[in-house]
Amino acid sequence: MKPIVKRELKRLGAKLRAARHAKGLSQEQAAELIGIHPKYMPRLESGGANPTVSTLVAASVAYGVPVREFFTDQEEEKA
Repeated sequence: MKPIVKRELKRLGAKLRAARHAKGLSQEQAAELIGIHPKYMPRLESGGANPTVSTLVAASVAYGVPVREFFTDQEEEKA
């Protein structure tokens, strides 16, 4: 996997983790809501997994945030 892809997956994982924390959910609770195995959550949030679109949509619904929030940069959010 190319370094830029790895970097972006880590950034995506950090966004997912932040959204989960903002909802006050444990990894286990979030996994249940999203419909994934609890052991997948640490990989997802660390950037070690390549989530499907359906997983990202499910996370968006579970966390109450638009999918695009997982892909925006802080600079874009400020603008």
